[in-house]
This record gives sequence, structure tokens and C-alpha cells, in this order.
Amino acid sequence: MKNTCLFILVMMVSVFLMGQSPSLNKATAGSDKIRVYFDCAYCDMNFIKEEIGFVNNVRDRSEAQVQIIMTSEMNGSGGARYSVMFYGLKNFEGIDDTLAFSVPSDATEEMIRDKYIATFKLGLMQYVIKTDAASFLSIQYNAPDTTAPPIDKWNNWVASVSGSFYLNGQKSYKSLSNYNSFNIYKVLPEWKTSFSFGNSYSESSYSYEEIDYYYKSINRSIYSSADYIGSISNHWSWGLFGAANSSTYSNINFSATLTPGIEYDIFPYKEATTRQVRCVYTIGPKYNIYNDTTIFDKTRELLFAQTLGVAAEVVQKWGSLSGSVTGNTYMHDLSKNSVDVYLNTSFRLFKGLELSVYAYYSMIHDQLGLPKGDVSQEELLLQQRQMQTQYSYYVSLGLSYTFGSIYNTVVNPRFGN
Repeated sequence: MKNTCLFILVMMVSVFLMGQSPSLNKATAGSDKIRVYFDCAYCDMNFIKEEIGFVNNVRDRSEAQVQIIMTSEMNGSGGARYSVMFYGLKNFEGIDDTLAFSVPSDATEEMIRDKYIATFKLGLMQYVIKTDAASFLSIQYNAPDTTAPPIDKWNNWVASVSGSFYLNGQKSYKSLSNYNSFNIYKVLPEWKTSFSFGNSYSESSYSYEEIDYYYKSINRSIYSSADYIGSISNHWSWGLFGAANSSTYSNINFSATLTPGIEYDIFPYKEATTRQVRCVYTIGPKYNIYNDTTIFDKTRELLFAQTLGVAAEVVQKWGSLSGSVTGNTYMHDLSKNSVDVYLNTSFRLFKGLELSVYAYYSMIHDQLGLPKGDVSQEELLLQQRQMQTQYSYYVSLGLSYTFGSIYNTVVNPRFGN
């Protein structure tokens, strides 16, 4: 009897272990996967989870062995050049790399996704080959297309035309607006140039029959610009900027500027996608013709203005930071000046907690075009014309805290997000 019971017990334990072995093997295989944090706000995370199954996607950088950051900048064809930075963490500390790919201006979302998925896979290989998971991978080589590249009949010029129309209203209110623009540009390694033209029209009307009230406001603006920027060295550039515009809001019937400028970047321009600190100085004439006589009794005037600015942008493992300080002044009276301060940052304070800040502040002492005369209540409340002020500001703060399981590789598309 004792032997029979012992035999039954052994059989039960054996069956139990056999039933558990697949999941144990699965857990073991899963533990071989490296933990990756994808720091990419505009990436399709569900697609990444489905296509890159040989890594564990974690939600917090502090748990990751590899962090991936992707940035983009416009290229000369109107498309975009993406830089993908791989940062090794923990046992991969110091193993870093940067890969890049480009897409044309008409690239679809699917084309862009396929490109960054392929780049992610390629960059992750240097980490995966150092783990047991490497034995589960296979390598495939797709022979390149040997067809000669097509001749560019546009000679690197890119043009775009856009227009939009908006209409909304109700019984006592209606509004319509129209925006149009035309841009043409050419970008080469040594220089770039661009030309643009645009106009906007907005109209709003308010009517209240009960009190016999009707008010209609119209704002128009037209602008054009032409820029040429040349390379001096890996740190220096020069530029010539021309612009003309008119605006009913700003009391400008016609305004034209021609401004040469020079720029110095502390870091080489090739590092601009990850870090840059640029100092810019411009100086030049500005000719204004006003719609109405200004508070300084001017209907037109020739001015000389100068601008000095410092702008910085950093994209690193801990987050991103960009900001600028710009000072403007008129040469005939240095008290007529303005200072603009801008800050935009997003970074992780500690595990799971992220802070985002967007702030803008402007000290204004150069409103030379303000028209004489009283301001109506409608113009004041609806901001139909520029008002006298000594400052303007905008601040946005955000905190987010995420906690729970660090692994989130499951995709469930039911009912969408």
C-alpha cells in the first residue's frame, strides 16, 4: 500500500512538472530579452511591440538596459532626416551609437514606421548579441537596388502651396477665416535659400436683435520673405533676410526690412539634433508706412534695428530642454526695446515622475506703431488691434506619474485607444 501511494505521488508530481515546463521555458526565454525604453513621443508603440518582439518594452528609463531617442529635422527635399540615438544603461553602460535615415516629403505614416522599425532593429543588435536571446535570431540580407538614381529635374528646389477656409456660427454670431501660403526653398550643405508669401483674412460679426446691436470686425494681413544663409565653417554662418508685410491689427499699411546677420554655434552643426547653443546677431533698416497716425505722430518712418539672441537645445537621456533669450532695440532710441524669453523642457525627476514646462515672457517697450485715438469696447474685448502693454507672458506646467508593471509588451486593439 505504501509503495502504491508513493508511486501515485511520484506520477502526480511528474505530470505537474511536465505541464509547467512550457511556461517555465517561456519565462526563461523572456528573461533573456533586454529591457528597452523607447523615448519617442510620435512613434507607434503598438507597432513597435508587435514588430520588435525580441526585446522587453519597459515604461521607465530607470528599469531599462537600453534607451532609444529619436529626433527629426527637415531635409533639403522637404522631407525629414531622423536621428536615432541608442544609449546603453546598466550592464551596457558606455555602449552608445547613433543611426540615421531620411524620408521624402510625400512619405506616408507606414513608410516612416517601416523605416524606424528597421533602424531600431539594426541598432539593437549590438546589445542583443551579448545575450542568450541572440541564438533565437536570424539575419537576412536584401541586395540593394543597383538602378542608377533618377535625374532631379527640379535641381533640389522644393515648392509648396496651401490654403484653408474656416466657417462657424450660430444665431447671434458667425465667423469665417481664410489662410493661404506659397513657399519655395532649396537646401544644400553649403547654403540654403527660401522665399515665401502668404495672406490671412478673418471676419467676425455679432448681432443681438433684442437690444438692436450689431458689430462686425475684419482683420487682414499679407507677408512675404526671402532668406539666404551661407556656411562659413563648422561653427559659423551668415545670412541675409528680407521681408515685407501689412497688417490691420498692427496698424501697418506697408513694412519692409533688409537684415544681414551672423551666427555662431558653440557645438559643430552636425550635432544639432542632440545639442546646440547658437548666438545670433542681426542689424538692418526697417521702413514703415502706417494705416493711422501713431502715438508718436508718425505716418511713416525709417528705422534701424538690431537683434541679439542666444538659443539652446539639448536632447539627452534624461529628457529635452530648449530655450532662448532675444533682445531687440532701435538704434535711434535704445529705450525702445524688447526682450523675449522662451523655455520648453521635459525631463524625469525620478522613477515614474516626469515634469514638463513651457514658458514665454516678453518685456515690451518698442510699440512704435500704436495708433492714436480711443479704443472701443469691442476692439478691447475682441483684441481687434494691438494694445499698449509693457509685458506679455504664457506659462504651462505639467506633472505625470506612472507606476505599476514595468513591462508593457501586450497589444490589444479592441475598441481602439
